[in-house]
Amino acid sequence: MVVIARDHYRNRRIDLALYALQAILDGFEPVNENPPRDKDNAEALLLRGLIYKEQGDRAKAMDQFQKAVARRPDLVEARVQLATFLLEAGDVNQAYPLVEGALRFDGEYLPAHLLMGDCYRLQGKPAEAKQRFDYVLGKDPSLPMVHYDLGLLYLFAQAVPGMTPAQQVDAATSELKKYQELRAKGTTDDSDELLNRAKLKKGELDAAKAAAATPVPAAPPPAAPDATKDAAPADKQ
Repeated sequence: MVVIARDHYRNRRIDLALYALQAILDGFEPVNENPPRDKDNAEALLLRGLIYKEQGDRAKAMDQFQKAVARRPDLVEARVQLATFLLEAGDVNQAYPLVEGALRFDGEYLPAHLLMGDCYRLQGKPAEAKQRFDYVLGKDPSLPMVHYDLGLLYLFAQAVPGMTPAQQVDAATSELKKYQELRAKGTTDDSDELLNRAKLKKGELDAAKAAAATPVPAAPPPAAPDATKDAAPADKQ
């Protein structure tokens, strides 16, 4: 049944996929006559979570991913999907152990390495974040998200080891433009806004550099004292 549901999902027959998943996980009324085939099937929970995610129902998707991880801690994709939601909400403390576990089960899974880089970035560890992103870049430079994540790192990190602030802004701009080249057509995201922020930051750095290079005019010498003011008055005859 899971194979059937997955086939419907891949062929975009979403209603049929959900129907098959209901038969696996929930059953049909009356339940005593049509019980669920396998209510704890982690792969079915993961698949239904992916469908809910596509439909924009974050709460239901997270619930399915959480249940899938609970049933199958080794189900790497479920861990990554749940961690992604948590990181989007800024909850790095809960996301980190999920990603760490995903890499223990599959150390070559690139989406998990990307998420670990994001965890490090949000924890204020730019060197560790860059190491993860560079690993993914070395494995598959055609992945759009590695360029997006590097753009975020360079743009917002206070200091990336071995780079000046100006170099960071230039690198952020380059990576975000590369991301836009590789992303799927029709994708709506915040990359244009991020590029504008990089442009503004570049302008601020250039202005600060120009101000620092402008010589400060020397202060004028103090005026000579007026001798007539301090002279004693002449004796009157």
